[in-house]
This record gives sequence, structure tokens and C-alpha cells, in this order.
Amino acid sequence: MSDPVKSAFGAITGTDTAQIEPGEARNGVVHVVSLTLTKTADALIDPKLVLSWLLTALSAPGAMVGLLVPVREAGALLPQLALARRVEASPQRKRFWAVGSAVQGLAALCIAAAALLLSGAVAGAVILGCLAVLAVARSAASVSYKDALARTITKTRRGAITGLAASVASVSVFGVGLLMASGLFEVAVAPLAAIIAVAGAAFLLASAIFMTLREPEKAPDTEDDDGSLAALIDPIMTDAQLRLFVGARAALAVTALAPPFIVMLSAASGRRAMPDFG
Repeated sequence: MSDPVKSAFGAITGTDTAQIEPGEARNGVVHVVSLTLTKTADALIDPKLVLSWLLTALSAPGAMVGLLVPVREAGALLPQLALARRVEASPQRKRFWAVGSAVQGLAALCIAAAALLLSGAVAGAVILGCLAVLAVARSAASVSYKDALARTITKTRRGAITGLAASVASVSVFGVGLLMASGLFEVAVAPLAAIIAVAGAAFLLASAIFMTLREPEKAPDTEDDDGSLAALIDPIMTDAQLRLFVGARAALAVTALAPPFIVMLSAASGRRAMPDFG
């Protein structure tokens, strides 16, 4: 009798079941479920819209609303420079991802609690602090995930696994978006806090599931450079094409920075229903 998990894995990745490595199909399920949960949670706690709605509903200062995206993006990206070497020195990558996801979940739950218990500038400051913690935890998960995937899924099948997770997550997020756009909810603290609490639970569940990944322990990676900041940023100083790419990406930052201000403008004009925010 054929293994249904292996058969499904083979169908998704276009692989003959005889070519699937032992335990690879199970690992594929772990990746899909964990990624689906975290991608869904990311959308539910999106600082550009959801957290902007929340701080607006809490009457937090506009400056704090404007800081949401910079705190989230800087916290998720800059620490990767320092965390990369620590991850490479670890025999297993899944622990970094699982801990990162768990911390994100706890930070999200703290944001939801702060929304229900606090208001105004105090709520805004606490939520920004929790968001900074969440962002740093996200950086740990991001920097460790590709290695964990490479150690547990054959190269030719990785794209199918991550693509499936993204597709399933997009369906769940679309469902939540339809619910918001239905007009059943106003921009109020309680429903927004509930959405963020669901995101926190999803992060925690993803962490628990990812710890079941069967990742082989390997010797720490060794690098020729000394791991200093200068060595880490040297490529951008010497590679002209990379500098152009980074510059182009930086120019697109406005697309992430603008939505919170649109939310504030909409709220100032008296639009209180979620569909009014697009």
C-alpha cells in the first residue's frame, strides 16, 4: 500500500515516489504547513495596514503610525548581518527558525494585549516596542530558513514546496480580506486586536510544527572572512551591479512607507469602515 503523504508530495513536486528521499515527504508537509501559517500571520499583522488601523483607532500620535514600517523593515533586515554568522555556526537551523517564530507569536500577542489595555501614546510606544522585537525575531527566521530548507528538501523540489505554501497562504489571507471588505467591521480596537491575536497563535503553532522537522545535524560552516561588519558589506562596495540593485530597491521604499499615511488621512476624513481604506 502506497504512502499517501509520499504520493501527494510526489504529485506536488512532479517527482516519482521512488526518487523521494526517506523522510523528505514528511519534511515537505512540515515546510508547507509552517510557511502557510507564518505567511498568513504576516498578512494579519501587516504594519502598513492592520497596525496602522490599530494605532489610528487607539488615537496614537501620527508620528508613531509613521514609524511602524521603518521599525518593522529595519528590524527584520539589519540584524541579519549579525545573525548570519551565528546561524552558520549552528549544527541545526530549524531551532533558529522555530525560536524566531515563537518570539514573533509572543510579540503579536503582546501587541493585542496592549491594544486592549492601553490607549494613546502609551499604547503606541508599547506596540512599537513589541513590533521591534517581532521584527528582530523575523530576521532570525529569515536568515535560517533557506539553509533548513536546503538540508531537508532536494534542490529540484524546493520551489514547489515554497510555492504551494505561498498559494495556500494567499487563499487564507484573501478570505480574511473579503471578510474585512464586507463592511461588517469598523476600524475598532477589539476586532483588530482579535486579528492580531490570531496571527500570534499562528506564529506559535508554526514554531511547534517546525521543531518536528527532521533536519540532520551538520558541522558548522566555515568561512574565509572573519565575520566582521566590513567583510559583510564588502560586496556592496565592490559590486557595481549590486549597488544598482540596492539603490533601485531603496527607491521603492516609498511604496511601503505611504500606506500608513493613507490610513491616517482616511481616518481624518471620517471614514471608519475597513472597506474605505482599500
